[in-house]
Amino acid sequence: MARLAGYGVVLVPYWPYTFARSEAAADAVLVTNWREDGPATALVDPAEPHSAPGIVDVSPGPDHPFWVIETSSFDVAWPLHFDIESTLPPYCLVGENDASISVQGPAHIPDPEILIAEGQTVVERRTMPGDVQVIELAYEHEGERWWQEHYLLPRKGGRVLVFTAQSREPGIVTARHALEWMLALD
Repeated sequence: MARLAGYGVVLVPYWPYTFARSEAAADAVLVTNWREDGPATALVDPAEPHSAPGIVDVSPGPDHPFWVIETSSFDVAWPLHFDIESTLPPYCLVGENDASISVQGPAHIPDPEILIAEGQTVVERRTMPGDVQVIELAYEHEGERWWQEHYLLPRKGGRVLVFTAQSREPGIVTARHALEWMLALD
């Protein structure tokens, strides 16, 4: 499970959940708990933080001037234009144009070629600072052009975290920028 930390607080949601940015305040978060009887929501404004039983627990936390997604294995910055959903462990980010960012691992990936699915074309391979390997792919799905990138972030013991971003054509730049901004925190 992921939690959010920043602005002097930590938000621990009740599963299943969604974190979404709110227009109520620049740093406010709308937390939704998905229940059998329908969604329950709470707005958390760090200026006046409070818990909402069964939705989110709020406690004092780090004073970052931005939100950080924390898990037991890694921390990353929460990018703009993406909601956090508990649909895939530890979480999935979802945005416009069916854009998504997911994380797998840490795991041993003996050959990054296993990340290339049938029907995908390799557009580019590159290495970013910190020995992060990147594989950029293109493919067609239901008649539309899609883009996908895998970022393999090295961890101890030869393991990697695999961050995967994908989007339909209109959202490529936003998804790539969001993922690279997330990884800048590591």
